Amino acid sequence: MSPHDRKRVVIVDGYSTGRELVRELLARNVECLHLRSTARLPAPVAGCFDPSPYDADLGHVGDAVAAAKLLAPLAPQAVVAGSEWGVTFAEQVAHELGLPTNRIEKLGVRRDKFDMIEAARRRGLHVARQAAVDTVEEAQAWARRHGAWPVVVKPLTSAGADGVYICNNPADIHAAFASTLGRENFMGCVNRRLLLQSYLSGPQFIVNTVSWQGRHHVSDAWSMSLAAAGRQVVPGGAHLLDPRRPDAQRLIEYTLEVLAALGIENGAAHTELRWTPEGPALIETGARLMGAAMDEPSYSAAGMRTQADIFAGVLADREGERDRLFAQGCYRFHRHMTKLLFNFTSEGTIRGIEGLRHLRSLASFHAHYRGLARGDQVARTADWLARGGVIYLVHDDPRQIASDIETIRRWEVRGLLYGVQPATAVAI
Repeated sequence: MSPHDRKRVVIVDGYSTGRELVRELLARNVECLHLRSTARLPAPVAGCFDPSPYDADLGHVGDAVAAAKLLAPLAPQAVVAGSEWGVTFAEQVAHELGLPTNRIEKLGVRRDKFDMIEAARRRGLHVARQAAVDTVEEAQAWARRHGAWPVVVKPLTSAGADGVYICNNPADIHAAFASTLGRENFMGCVNRRLLLQSYLSGPQFIVNTVSWQGRHHVSDAWSMSLAAAGRQVVPGGAHLLDPRRPDAQRLIEYTLEVLAALGIENGAAHTELRWTPEGPALIETGARLMGAAMDEPSYSAAGMRTQADIFAGVLADREGERDRLFAQGCYRFHRHMTKLLFNFTSEGTIRGIEGLRHLRSLASFHAHYRGLARGDQVARTADWLARGGVIYLVHDDPRQIASDIETIRRWEVRGLLYGVQPATAVAI
């Protein structure tokens, strides 16, 4: 294919695992253009976004109509989101250009978490009871009517674990509102209202998909390990599921119903669920790639392809790859794999990284990506941003991985991996 025949894809706000999508598209000789939905980079990524892999960084060019007018002469084959920040804008621009995207009349239900759950409920799916409220008094009244604890308080339009609180009593609700209502969230929006939901008890799961023209391919699914930090929940790790398991099949079937409820027909999606006594229940779906980490070398060691690789294959569609993927329908399981995140219990400064060498002694250790350097600042872990990097464990025996996880957590508690000088420490 000559340079003039290259396909062209526009990635909006490629701040997260959008970096993996760019790499996979470039490997397929697809031209990649970067577009920002906002004039300024979001604060969480302002210091780390690297536009250099793109063929061109177009910056911010105005609203969706203005962006479409600029892009029309370039004739891109697709406009897609590279992070949660870019979801709405990418779909609006794609719609203006007449390119494949998700159902535009359901754009709102893919961003507002209250509307999202109600759309799934209308589809007949099991979901949480909920209310969107403006004041803590309304929240307390709803909790009294609900009559069961705990309840969940979260922003309507944020991402990850930002502002998510598990409340066991009225005082917890008051504290959650005091720390969240009226404040700017992770997405850069002010929390004018908050969402209350009944607590979904049971283990948490993730199902990732890639869709095109209403056809769906399940790229990967994971069981999640979580840890409590006061009223908040912080990440532990993600463990690859064998899709042949009956529970995995039910999770996948439920997820495909969610995609239909939300009008997701084109592109990547990341769905989080709980397995309750009544079966699967939706937490939320993002119409974009899974965030945090999908590092190809470790996936390959487990016999897996990343969601970004599969999405790039669908977009490039070289030699009929798109049809082959959708004919397969779901990934194949070969080896056990876990992605493990660090949990920092306080803020401070990284003073030592020599202890990370201990990881190489573990039988299932495969890689550690995006580690911290001396002098880097860390805060108490309260989200899924993978500060400290991501550890991949890959092995044929899940018991070996479980044993190595226990070892890593012991090292972490003893400060044997990262040496952290607490922010309150006084130098002598």
